[in-house]
Amino acid sequence: MKRIEEVAPKVTSDLADRIYDFWSRNVNCEHIMGKSLSDNVRGTEAYFKDLEKQRYRSHRHLLPWIKEMEPGRSVLEVGCGIGLDAFQMAKHGLKVTAVDLTDVAIDTVRNRFKQNALSGEFKVSDATNLPFEENVFDYVYSFGVLHHAQDTAASIEEVYRVLKPGGEAKIMLYNRHSLNEVVHRITKIPFEDKNELCPVVRRYTVKEIKQIFSSFCDVRIKKEFVYGEGYGKLFKWTPYFLYKLLSTWWGWHLMINAKKSV
Repeated sequence: MKRIEEVAPKVTSDLADRIYDFWSRNVNCEHIMGKSLSDNVRGTEAYFKDLEKQRYRSHRHLLPWIKEMEPGRSVLEVGCGIGLDAFQMAKHGLKVTAVDLTDVAIDTVRNRFKQNALSGEFKVSDATNLPFEENVFDYVYSFGVLHHAQDTAASIEEVYRVLKPGGEAKIMLYNRHSLNEVVHRITKIPFEDKNELCPVVRRYTVKEIKQIFSSFCDVRIKKEFVYGEGYGKLFKWTPYFLYKLLSTWWGWHLMINAKKSV
């Protein structure tokens, strides 16, 4: 029987290995529901341009969210993938450090920064055990990643730990009360790959978000992205004002801004 991923899977001893295997084979941003987004070789500038074009065309709320961060400040991206957002943050003038669970991601983003003479520090790391001291970063950024971690709550604790007092977390997690959740439940199509279940795809309510961010102060949550290009002509032809309105009700992305107390 066709099925989708569990809302809240249990943490098991083999989960980290299964997550690593899935995301090493399904490199983030390269496909949408099995469709390749670039015919160019991974790591070439043409490859990055193809993927950036799609990402920021579909995620219209993402670049403005990145640019809310103050240039000159330090930022840690948790789950950087091939580094599309890290690259934008560096061009925006932020001091970028980034981690990802997979070697392929870190190799790809490190090489792009080198080829473009941009500064950045990159490490292979599990989000539940970040290799940094306490109180290090002005910002911790993670877009669409920590709901895939083996233990999302533990990852949020790590985000809090490495933030400086007064620092800000900018985290996106999936919304259970969304149109996208309803569509996937009806169609029984998995969330990340149409032919394979992703090991972890947690989805949260706003109430649950407030609970796992309870250590933070000034927690603000905004719904965005009611649907993307996977919905075909519906995305293309929906007037933007209507799209924004629908997103405030049934958006798939819970955009979380949360500060660490001084």
